[in-house]
Amino acid sequence: LMIRVAAGDMEALGVLFERYKQPLYGFLYRLVHDVACAEDLTLDVFLRVFDRRRTYKQGFKFSTWLFTIAHNLAADSMRRSNRSELPVACPEDFAIPPSGQPLDAAVRTELTDTVRLAVMALPEDQRLVILLREYEGFSYREIAEVLGANEETVRVRAHRARQNLRKALAPSCEENSAAAVTFSPRETY
Repeated sequence: LMIRVAAGDMEALGVLFERYKQPLYGFLYRLVHDVACAEDLTLDVFLRVFDRRRTYKQGFKFSTWLFTIAHNLAADSMRRSNRSELPVACPEDFAIPPSGQPLDAAVRTELTDTVRLAVMALPEDQRLVILLREYEGFSYREIAEVLGANEETVRVRAHRARQNLRKALAPSCEENSAAAVTFSPRETY
């Protein structure tokens, strides 16, 4: 599709937009916590993709390139708006997935809110790794490419983030012993 986009094919760009708009919007919303800003940034990312279509290197994973552009645009947007404090995201953004054990709605809502607050309290470098790894499904190598860091640095950030999340979530897990919260189904070291 990117070969067609590079040749100016707007239909191919539309296919990419339809395929990636939801995950991209979700990622951007988790970064900027503003619906209008995330929507604008999503469109800006695809405008940038079209503008830089000839710089895309065939063989590279498109989603990595796309999320690199998104991360950079979101960082620029936040710097321009001088946001020192991020607003709190909606609980649905960090929902606890259903597990084998039934949880009542109130407990699930409380745990979801606790996870959201714990993720938001992480230092930015750790939060970005968690968002890309756990919510977007990126590999450590892909995260390293998006963030412009080496893979080992990303693994260390992920490990520290998980340690911080375990500490932050331990009291909630003890209170709700029926809800065994394991943060990462893809966790591999």
